[in-house]
Amino acid sequence: MVDEVTDRKLNRMDEMERRLAAIGDRDVGDAVHDIVQELFGFDYDVVPVLRGRKEGLTNREMLSEELRKLPALDVEHLCPLLLHMFGTNLQGIVSIEQSRISIRSKENWVKRHEGDLVMITGGFEDLDVLVTPTEEFMTVNGNEYLPEELLMRLIEIGYENRNGHAFYADPEGRPVADDFKTMTIRTITEYFDENPYQ
Repeated sequence: MVDEVTDRKLNRMDEMERRLAAIGDRDVGDAVHDIVQELFGFDYDVVPVLRGRKEGLTNREMLSEELRKLPALDVEHLCPLLLHMFGTNLQGIVSIEQSRISIRSKENWVKRHEGDLVMITGGFEDLDVLVTPTEEFMTVNGNEYLPEELLMRLIEIGYENRNGHAFYADPEGRPVADDFKTMTIRTITEYFDENPYQ
């Protein structure tokens, strides 16, 4: 059963590719919206457009317009567009499925599994990030703070200590850079690789 669940998670990109190929005559914006919502939980009708916003158009209309410009409607072309427009890194989400990190972004649970030890929460418009322990970690560790060494590593990459949690906001008020998010996940993953919890 566990292998089945793992296979399903790791194959979300394959499933998205399959569904994209089967859109047929359906409106491309509606189809992509439904596929992403079903597979990843993001509702692009409410997720804010971070880049390329056009006054007078709904999110879905903007998405449809950008989708028509793609050389091909496949994962290779779609994922970078969704990352650019909405800040949703679908390939990144799939790549960390096995880590013990919960991720909440744009009011959606992106990744959350029993046994996760740390939660990364992104602000609604991606303007800030908060890293906290999960209930599971607090039970294992006995307190509500991040491990001191993990907190120090996060401070080294740009976070600040907020009552034992790590907080980051871009000093110029811009959305948190994708590279910074990747560095955050890598820092946390490396810490738990070196300091495993049962």
